[in-house]
Amino acid sequence: MRLFLINPHNASVTSPVSRNIRWNRFFIAKPLSLMILAGVTPSDWEITLFDENVTAYNDKNKPKPDLVGITVMTPQAPRAYEIARSFRENGVPVVLGGSHVTVQTEEALQYADSVVQGEADIIWPQVLEDARRNVLKRIYVGDPVNPDNIASARHDLLPMKYATAPIQITRGCQLKCTYCSVSLLNGQNRRHRPIGSVIQELKTIREKNVLIVDENLIGVSKEDIAYAKELFTEMIKANIRKTWRAWTTINMADDEELLALAAQAGCSTIIIGFETTTRDGLIEIGKQFNTQNGRDIKASVGRIQKHKILVYGSFLIGLDCDRAGVGRQIADVGNQYGLDFIGVSCLTPYPGTRLWEKLDLEKRITANTFPKDWGSFTLHLPVIRCKHLSAAEIQEERKICNSEFYSLNRILYRTWLAVLQRRNPLLSLLSNLRCWFKFNRG
Repeated sequence: MRLFLINPHNASVTSPVSRNIRWNRFFIAKPLSLMILAGVTPSDWEITLFDENVTAYNDKNKPKPDLVGITVMTPQAPRAYEIARSFRENGVPVVLGGSHVTVQTEEALQYADSVVQGEADIIWPQVLEDARRNVLKRIYVGDPVNPDNIASARHDLLPMKYATAPIQITRGCQLKCTYCSVSLLNGQNRRHRPIGSVIQELKTIREKNVLIVDENLIGVSKEDIAYAKELFTEMIKANIRKTWRAWTTINMADDEELLALAAQAGCSTIIIGFETTTRDGLIEIGKQFNTQNGRDIKASVGRIQKHKILVYGSFLIGLDCDRAGVGRQIADVGNQYGLDFIGVSCLTPYPGTRLWEKLDLEKRITANTFPKDWGSFTLHLPVIRCKHLSAAEIQEERKICNSEFYSLNRILYRTWLAVLQRRNPLLSLLSNLRCWFKFNRG
């Protein structure tokens, strides 16, 4: 039996700098969800994996598959449906899965033979068996997977066209940010993979650079922190020899032992969602955690950087409390915190989130011709009506923010600090210059 797994083009992850798809390999990671499904696919299935963010799919001279599986995040939906339609018109059954179709199931069923809701790891072999017997169900429901049963991804299925390989170590997030869709698939209870399984998968990764895709690698509880320390310790013992980056919360700065172990285990960059510069903004999006106990964020960032780790801060524009000048305010705060990089996105409501429910009820979602407009939900485009900023003003504020933070003077200053502190100065310079080119010349 022949299985095609397809990751549709995703405008939210491919590089706006590049006009040539070949360059995207430097800025994106492999499609992990499909690689995990491949890991639980029976050996008598011949698997071919296509990633449209690196190589555009076409069916010229390709054998006809027996089944097609397509992963669907919200901005991928229009392209995913287009691919699904073309296969079904040629008599090939199609299964869709992922966060978008978990919520928008009725929409997705117009374009697919089956939809898998939730985590597909355990249910996937049953889907394949039903496809083999031509008895596919319309809907399969995947329950949260016991962490002992989370399979290693098939990193061997894609050629060496990527600079970065992904891995997932934990699932779930206890925080309840209004805009986040992680809990749609993975829930709010954190599950830790057995550390031996993680180490074994890391050893199969050929790429030097690794992206840990967990929403929050270290978590917020004592148990989470203990697990992270044990993980880093075992990575050091195994001599993994990889450089990695991950999403964490600012509380990582509170534990010197944790930071020292992370750095020794290969951590080069951590990504922290600051999201907004104001307390009102944090309350609005449900992320007061960032400033609990009167946290000094600048000092926290500095403690992380003392361990030679770069800090990337992510921010949102388009909150109800945002007004003219928010772009410069974010840039100023990013410089004040001493961040090495920032990323500024448009506040975007994804289906199933509390933010979606609120804005949908208030009829403030302006990109609402579906499924076509799902392609605008990339975080790069305004898709809602904000209280105090027009769509054009939001984009102008983002432009001002990026131009201010990534000015050549600021880049040179940050690079000089990285040199003085021996904190990945080359990575800092190249990443900052890439952003300068993107926002000032791109």
